Amino acid sequence: MKIEIARNVSFTLLILFFASFFVQSSAQELKSPEAFLGYAMGDRLTPHHRVTEYLVHVADHSNRVEIEYYGQTYGGRKLLVAYVSAPGNLDRLEEIRTNNLRRAGLMEGSSTNLPDKALVWLSYNVHGNEISATEASLFTLYDLARDDHPHSGDWLKDTVVIIDPLLNPDGRDRYVNWYHQVSGRNPDPYPSSREHIEPWPNARTNYYQFDLNRDWAWQTQIETQQRMALYHSWMPHIHADFHEMGIDAPYYFAPAAEPFHESITDWQREFQTTIGENHIRYFDENFRVYFTRERFDLFYPSYGDTYPTYNGAIGMTYEQAGNTRGGLAVITAEGDTLTFERRILNQHVVGMSTVEVTARHYERVAEEFYRFFQQGETQPYSPWKTYIISGENNPDIMELLTSYLDSWDIRYGRAPSGRHLQAYDYQSMETRRLDLQETDLIISAYQPKSLLLNVLFEPQTTIVDSLTYDITAWSVPYAMGLKAFASEQRTEPAGNWPMNTPETDFSEAPDKPYAYISTWESKQDAFFLSQLLQNGIRVRTASKPFRLSGDDTTYERGSLIITRRGNERHGPRFDDIVRDLAVELNRNVKAATTGFVESGLDFGSPGVNRIAAPRVGLLSGRGVNPNNFGEIWHFLDRQIEYPVSIFEHSRIDLADLTDFDILIFPEGNYVNHISDTERENIARWVHNGGRIITFGNSVSGLHDSLPSLEKRPEPETEPIEERQNRLIRYEDRQRDNASDLITGSIYYVNLDNSHPLAYGYPDFYYTLKRGSDAYIFIEDGANIGTLQHGAHRAGFEGHRVKNHILDTVVFGTQSFGSGQIIYLNDNPLFRAFWHNGALIFSNALFMTGS
Repeated sequence: MKIEIARNVSFTLLILFFASFFVQSSAQELKSPEAFLGYAMGDRLTPHHRVTEYLVHVADHSNRVEIEYYGQTYGGRKLLVAYVSAPGNLDRLEEIRTNNLRRAGLMEGSSTNLPDKALVWLSYNVHGNEISATEASLFTLYDLARDDHPHSGDWLKDTVVIIDPLLNPDGRDRYVNWYHQVSGRNPDPYPSSREHIEPWPNARTNYYQFDLNRDWAWQTQIETQQRMALYHSWMPHIHADFHEMGIDAPYYFAPAAEPFHESITDWQREFQTTIGENHIRYFDENFRVYFTRERFDLFYPSYGDTYPTYNGAIGMTYEQAGNTRGGLAVITAEGDTLTFERRILNQHVVGMSTVEVTARHYERVAEEFYRFFQQGETQPYSPWKTYIISGENNPDIMELLTSYLDSWDIRYGRAPSGRHLQAYDYQSMETRRLDLQETDLIISAYQPKSLLLNVLFEPQTTIVDSLTYDITAWSVPYAMGLKAFASEQRTEPAGNWPMNTPETDFSEAPDKPYAYISTWESKQDAFFLSQLLQNGIRVRTASKPFRLSGDDTTYERGSLIITRRGNERHGPRFDDIVRDLAVELNRNVKAATTGFVESGLDFGSPGVNRIAAPRVGLLSGRGVNPNNFGEIWHFLDRQIEYPVSIFEHSRIDLADLTDFDILIFPEGNYVNHISDTERENIARWVHNGGRIITFGNSVSGLHDSLPSLEKRPEPETEPIEERQNRLIRYEDRQRDNASDLITGSIYYVNLDNSHPLAYGYPDFYYTLKRGSDAYIFIEDGANIGTLQHGAHRAGFEGHRVKNHILDTVVFGTQSFGSGQIIYLNDNPLFRAFWHNGALIFSNALFMTGS
């Protein structure tokens, strides 16, 4: 028999939520988290493997719960969800899933006559050090699963709840393991004690230091890819994402703050408020402090609230005070002690409240969800009715694009030939006549995923408020560097789009060609080069375009030339290595019978330079931006699989720099941690031929030892404007300060593509600028990527800064002795979704030293 002990809280429905916390049961019965784990709520942190064990226990002992493993992390930890509903619903779970997709028009076939069920997805702990979320998920699961809860059985009759208790197991275990090693028998609430100060890089991020809550749309990380495959197979109606924020903040829940993206529907706004009002009822009854409609907006499309919203759901963020400094107890600025137990209780309240209010309105929730997609098919909200992606784009980029479209469930096809329409050109920003080609890819806005399509592809985002939480531009054609157009005229695809992937065919090639030739146009080409170099193949690159006799192809600068001469040590394996890699990586490699070219430089020319396999070091440690460090590490380790040695910057004295050709300095403020002796050693190493790749001019602190870029001074304020600024109301000052900001905007960069840093590009590049820092042209170096008049393409740009950044350098190089410093002032690897920049970084690695 179960015995329930109520906590000392007011006698409201809240007691019914929490009476379960001290349940004592036999081994044969469903146990509460406390009984199963062996400690009371808030006494300890639960590691990933114990979370998993508890979900298995609940599924084994409740007929309301099933679990599904859907993948594993980079660190090898399992990812799983629990499905919670009435037993009869679980028996027909697959039918409920497919009915939902079919009624939304997202799956072919007819739905059955099974009544609609509301689908609620609760996501916990996407940030590893926001620890109350996962703990709360266990208590929410228990209260939904147990038969003697007074209300959950009724809620689950018409609702399926999907609980993902731990989106970021690698990050959470990094925090849990650290905290248990630095805390004593009793928690120390003093906020500056060591158990409240996480070491670098902290546990917010995943294995590769990516923020998984910025990856929902881009799906660059394996955890996100696996989760989104499951998410899209369900398409929930309600999605709540549980977080934590600073220790002094109250609780936050919906409705969200402005700016809302203009595409968000009236129903989505309305029901957010309905859900928030239900939370308010419980928080008011117990005098819990909270806020709404501030700070957390619904704009950037790759959050755990916005991406579900743009996919028809009611997407919401919930934020509890705590975060990295919360521990088990911490003294806040008001002198209050914030306990782990209180944090868990608050998260549990809103989780249960979300299920309750959804169940109360389940029919309307499902009805509005289906209407969302039906309207997309008949009345797209955006003026843009068709997107055209030119078939002239590189096949690798087109394959990447279609893989994204497939993952988003956005439909596309080939263009009808012989048609023309008026279309906006993303590059020139002009509207002109466009003659469609059969090789062009067409995306019609008349489809269920119309809203998501327009949010991701619209040339310019409409910003209703300059004070936003993240970047303000992300348009896919710019992010991928695509030749693309948008039209206000409707054009439907004429059929399936045929992927124009060049076939790798050596059937007619000579057994022993003079050389092999491969293009240099994409990240996949860099991957091919990486594998060649690691197999000991010597590769050369062309510094000028060339053509072979009898071949119509013009090979641009950067093209890879793999000559037999210089690779004799491989003997007969030389051809096998090159051909096998070309086939495996689907590279269109040509076999040349001669080193003589029809135009350009012969293969033996001094202008056809050897690419030496660089030995690469990457700095890490306190002060380094962990996200940028992770972007670089992930690119090398996972995307092109090139070896890298990682050093703690304050202990770089342990490394013999002569063993390395390149040192990468990520964004951050940390060079002051490098000793004077090591600064001199680094300068000597560069002078003797070493190369530094610096992100965001992070080496500026070494200016006493090395050259660095000069920042353009901030623009002077006109006397009249200065006087006016002194009279700005206090409440308006934050908004006025936005006039000096660039909040993640897209710019057109003029490129000198004759320089190795810009090989493989046209004479322009689209950059994502995330700040107003501007650097004047390099006097004694190469200004390879520059911002000039008319550069702005999309996103928020403060009026006081727009002229400040013109005639400045984005990418450049500077010699120092025999070595070189390569400046990447805008991050070309941002969140791994700015695919347009991958070749810039690859050039910095492989081409600038050739």
